[in-house]
Amino acid sequence: MKKVLLASTAIIASASAAAADVTLSGSGRFGIVYDSSQDAAGQSKTKIERRMTINVDGTGSTDTGLEFGGRIRLRSDEGDTSGAAGSANIWMGNDMFRITVGNTDGALVNRIAYFDGSVGLTGLHDADNSFNIGSSQFLLNTYSSRGNAGDVVRLDFNVGGFGVSLSTDSTGDHLSNGSEDSIAASYNFGDWTVAGGYAKNANNSATAAGEQDLWSVSVAGQISDFGVNLGYSDLESVGSKAVLSGSYAFDATTVTAFVAHTDEDTLGSAGIGAAGDETEYGIGFTHDLGGAVLAGGVSRNYTEETMADLGVRFAF
Repeated sequence: MKKVLLASTAIIASASAAAADVTLSGSGRFGIVYDSSQDAAGQSKTKIERRMTINVDGTGSTDTGLEFGGRIRLRSDEGDTSGAAGSANIWMGNDMFRITVGNTDGALVNRIAYFDGSVGLTGLHDADNSFNIGSSQFLLNTYSSRGNAGDVVRLDFNVGGFGVSLSTDSTGDHLSNGSEDSIAASYNFGDWTVAGGYAKNANNSATAAGEQDLWSVSVAGQISDFGVNLGYSDLESVGSKAVLSGSYAFDATTVTAFVAHTDEDTLGSAGIGAAGDETEYGIGFTHDLGGAVLAGGVSRNYTEETMADLGVRFAF
């Protein structure tokens, strides 16, 4: 990632000064996506994929060494008539303690390895994510690249390989029922990291069961050229999902695959029922082009639909 210095200012406090930097970074991708579900909607099953993202990061420090900063993101996808800006986040702290306010991940997403099994150029169905349980998907507080995502307040504590995060959604904008409160912890030892956490009111839709809580755990590590991740989530009154993913790197190529299994609490509680499939799976690859990456994959989700993609992505 190339760092570009846009501005430098002097902040005078007593006899001391602190420097502030603003940097640009970003990413882009383009390719083609196939989605079998679009046939039922009467639309083309293939589309051109295009995305451009620009991150604007400001960082600085006080004369006592306390660091601070913030981020705002600009993004444009295929079909957009203009780009959209995600709401900002602001942070302050040091290596042991940090507070982040605004558009940011909640405690669980910050600690648990939900995304290690992602396949393809675009992530396809995102079925490798253990908190995407059937039709109950993307329910946790996460960083949003578009619009106003509400104000999350997250505290992070790190000592050695041990870390704890606590968060709350102070506005409730993520949820229709109330504010998500969550806590998660992780421990790193060598090439392995274990993590677990709990979110109160993780479900962002009003249901007969009311607000629903979520438990998640993950174990992720490396064995020589093989990466392994095991994840599990349980959403109250909906169901649970276990995901096993792995990757293998050889030369400039990495192959990633996952298999996931969902258990509904009652028939249809996760939107699967007799018409769907409890098992989801996918496989994909990336190949380093030297400054860019060729990526592609295929996945099958709980609705028994297939997605596939192929394209190029890069970061700068």
